[in-house]
Amino acid sequence: MPKPLICFITTLLLLMSPTAQANTDAAEAAALAWLEAIDSGEFELAWEVSSPLLKRPLSPSMLERTISAARRDFGSVESRRRTCVISATSMPGAPKNDYKEFTYQTRFTNKPNITETITPHLEEGVWKVSGYYVN
Repeated sequence: MPKPLICFITTLLLLMSPTAQANTDAAEAAALAWLEAIDSGEFELAWEVSSPLLKRPLSPSMLERTISAARRDFGSVESRRRTCVISATSMPGAPKNDYKEFTYQTRFTNKPNITETITPHLEEGVWKVSGYYVN
């Protein structure tokens, strides 16, 4: 069986358990709260609730500059739809832990089809965002 198919089936089985679903829901709630702070320009709040993996290299003002530059011409968020969630126990350059990687198709006023990827990880029982990317 091809490796991508095995990964897909494994992910489906894991997501079907109540504990895995609760974990996914909590991780997504943290991710969406963080995105809401970013969307409304509350960069310091987003920084405060971020993981140390994100906070270490970025000050609140650096986070604002980085995200503002990446989303400069997008305008405001009109809608956001989750298209994928991946569970992992490691991420490149990060310690082993529980990670969720959420991918959203986001419609902005000036850009109707942007892919956002946000990665929270479980840190001392709390999901905190450690990565954010836009394409």
